[in-house]
Amino acid sequence: MTSRSPSLRNLKAPSLVLASLLLATACATAPTRPPVSIGSGQPRVDPVTGEVIGPAAETTDEALNGFARGDGGLTPNFMLGKDVKRAAVLLPFSHPNAQVRAEAEAMLAGIELALFENGGTDFLILPKDTAGRSSTAEARADEAIDEGADIILGPLFGTEVPVVKDAALRKSIPVIAFSNDRTVAGGGSYLASVMPEEEVVRIMGYAASRGTRTFAFLGPDTAYGRQVETAMRAEAATNGWTILGAGFYDPSSSASSEVSRIAGLIKAERSQVGLLIPERGTKLLSIAPLLVVNGIDPGRTRFLGTSLWDDSSIWREPALAGAQFSAVDPDNMGNFRDTYKRIYGRTPTDLAAAAYDAASLAITLAAENNMKHGGVTDPDGFMGVNGLFRFRLDGTSERGLAVKQISGSGASVVEDGVTRFPPGGS
Repeated sequence: MTSRSPSLRNLKAPSLVLASLLLATACATAPTRPPVSIGSGQPRVDPVTGEVIGPAAETTDEALNGFARGDGGLTPNFMLGKDVKRAAVLLPFSHPNAQVRAEAEAMLAGIELALFENGGTDFLILPKDTAGRSSTAEARADEAIDEGADIILGPLFGTEVPVVKDAALRKSIPVIAFSNDRTVAGGGSYLASVMPEEEVVRIMGYAASRGTRTFAFLGPDTAYGRQVETAMRAEAATNGWTILGAGFYDPSSSASSEVSRIAGLIKAERSQVGLLIPERGTKLLSIAPLLVVNGIDPGRTRFLGTSLWDDSSIWREPALAGAQFSAVDPDNMGNFRDTYKRIYGRTPTDLAAAAYDAASLAITLAAENNMKHGGVTDPDGFMGVNGLFRFRLDGTSERGLAVKQISGSGASVVEDGVTRFPPGGS
C-alpha cells in the first residue's frame, strides 16, 4: 500500500485501499423541509442486473492511480478539475488494544457504507491513524488540514478531542467526534455518539408522562454509572421531580447490599418510583430478581434502563417484564444493520452506526456546499440510521429516541422517536 496516500501506510481496516479515496455526494433535499434524510442504510442496486453494489464492487484501477497536490489540497488524479470536498477520518487503527482496533475498523466500514449508499465522484475521505494518542491525533489533524480537509470525523477518545478541535478551529473546520465525554464538546467540536444524558432525559420524560415523578438510581460505581446518575439528578431538578436516593456498587463484586438499601427506600415511598438501572448482561440478570427478592413490587416500581438494555439476552428475565428503556428507533436502524452484516459479515457496533451518520451528514453538507459550523448545527436536524438528531451550539446532540418495553417475547416500541424537532435550536 506504499503507493497510495501516505496517511494510509500500514493501516488495517475494511476495504482500506478503497477507503483511502472513498468518494460520494449526498441525496437531494427539499429547500424548506423537515429534517434532512442523510441515509437509510440500504444498499444500492444495479438497475440492469439487480445485484447489490457493495464497497468492494466499486474499486477501479483508475481510482487507485496516484494523488496530486493543488491549491485546493490532496486530490486523486482522476478527480482533478472537480470541486472536491474532503473529510478526514481520525481513528485509532493501530491502538495497542485489539478491541479498540476492531472498533475503529467497524467505524470505517460504517463510513464506507454511507459513501457507497450515496454514490458520486467528488467527495474524498482521508483516513488518519491517531493510535489513540493525543500527540498523534494532533499531528494527524494538522496533516489533514494541510491536505485540504473541509471537515474532520473523529477522533474517538475524549482525551484526543481538545487538540484536534484546537487545530481545526484555526481554519474554522468542524470536528464531529465520537467521544461520549460531554466536557470536550463545544469550541468547534460536536459529539456524534448517542449520549447517556439523552437516554436519561428520554426515559425519565416518558415515565413522568405516565405518572412517575419520583426516581431512584442503582448502578455501577464507574464513570458511566456516575454520568448517568448525574444526568438523572439534573433532569429531576429541571422538572421538579423527586430523587429518593442513589446506590452505587462495585461492578466486580456483588451488588446485594446496595440492592437491599435501595429496596428499603423504595418500599417506604408511597408514590410510584422509577428505578433507573444502567447495567447490562449477566450483572443486570442478577440484580433484577434480587430486587424482587428484597420486596420490590414491580406493580409500584418502574424498572427503567438505558440502551444497554437493547439486548435480547436479558429480555426473558421475568423480573424485567414490563421494564422500559430508551434506545434508537429500530425502524431506522434495521436496514443499516442488515446491509452492513450482508456486506461485512458481522453485526455493526453502535459506533459504526454513529460513524455512518456522521459520514452521511458530511456528504449532505458537501452537496449543499455548506461544510461549515452553521451547516452542522442546522436547527431542523437530520434523520439518520440512529434516528432524528441535531447538534446544539454547545456541541452536544439532541436525539429523537424511542422507548421500548420488555415482555416475555422480547422488547417492543411503546413510543416512537420524534420525527421533527420543535422550531429553533437548543
